[in-house]
Amino acid sequence: MSTALVTGGAVRLGRAMVLHLAERGYDIALHYGTSEESAEQTADSARAQGVCCEIYSADFTDFDAMAPLMDRVLSDFDSLNLLVNSAANFIQESLEATSDSALIDTININLTAPFVLMREYKKKVNGGLIINILDERISRRVPTFGAYSVSKSALAHLTELSAVEWGATVRVNGIAPGLILPPAGQTDEYLTKNAPNIPTQTHGNLSDILRGLDYLIDSPFVNGEILFIDGGESKKR
Repeated sequence: MSTALVTGGAVRLGRAMVLHLAERGYDIALHYGTSEESAEQTADSARAQGVCCEIYSADFTDFDAMAPLMDRVLSDFDSLNLLVNSAANFIQESLEATSDSALIDTININLTAPFVLMREYKKKVNGGLIINILDERISRRVPTFGAYSVSKSALAHLTELSAVEWGATVRVNGIAPGLILPPAGQTDEYLTKNAPNIPTQTHGNLSDILRGLDYLIDSPFVNGEILFIDGGESKKR
C-alpha cells in the first residue's frame, strides 16, 4: 500500500490533503507542530477511511528535529511514496518589522525543513513524488509578507533544482494556492471581500487544490512544475 508523509497535516489545507489521500487509499504519516488535538482528530478521520494513520510531532523551528522525522516514519511504514511539504509559518510583516526570531523560525519551517526532508527522502526512499506547497505570492512582490515570501520563493527554486537533479527517480513539483482559505482567525468574509481582486472575480476552494494534487500524483511525466491554483492572481503585476 502507498504511504504519504504530510507535514502540517493536522489543520487547514494539510488536513484536507491528509483526508483526501486517505480516501485515495494512502496510509498516512501525519506530522504536526503544536496542534496535537487537531492531529488526533484528523488521524481518526483518516482511519475511518480504512487506512493506517500515525501522527508525529516535530518542531521545525529546531533544526535537530527535522531529519529524525523521516527516520521515525520509515521505521513505522514499509514504504513511502509521497512527501507533501505543507507545514508553514505564515506571518504578515514587512521586511523592516520582521524580528530576528520571526525570520529564523519562518526560514526554518518554510524552507529548511522541506530541504532536509527532501534530502532524506531522496537518500532513503529514492522513488515516488515530492509536492511542495508554495504560494502565488512567489511570482509577485508583496513586501508585507517579507520573510514568508522570501522563504516560499526559495522553496520554489528548490523545487525546480531538485526536479532537475532527481528526476530519474523522484519527481518534484509544487502547488501555489491563491485565495483559497482565509488567514487563521479570519472568517469566510475575508474571501468574499477579496474575491473582486482576482481576475476570475471569485475565490477558490479546497477542492481546487485537491484536484491539483490528484493531477500531480496521476501524471508521471510532470516534473519540476509549479501549479498555480489562484484564479490568475499571480499574473497581476
